[in-house]
Amino acid sequence: MKSYLENDVPKLNEMLNNEKIKREEGDDDIDKKVTDEIVQVQEEINNDKKNREQTEEAILEMLRVLVTKSKSDIEAEREEREKTEETLISLLEDTCNKLTQNDQGII
Repeated sequence: MKSYLENDVPKLNEMLNNEKIKREEGDDDIDKKVTDEIVQVQEEINNDKKNREQTEEAILEMLRVLVTKSKSDIEAEREEREKTEETLISLLEDTCNKLTQNDQGII
């Protein structure tokens, strides 16, 4: 029993201390891995957010350009249509005047 107390108990104590140290180191490794993963995920989230914001801004700019161009095209078409209408009205008035003059000349 004395031999057991003198030899085995200190060995068991040392083994327990070694296991405790290994467990604590393992816990530290897990904490570090988890922290590293969290940092990486946060970086990816930030990058995705930045890319999304840039994409949204690019889309908005394209829409602004499209709206401006569409308004310009509509205005140009309106002006062209008005010119055409004015020309047609003028032609109709001239034709009516000539017909009226011809009718008056015939009578």
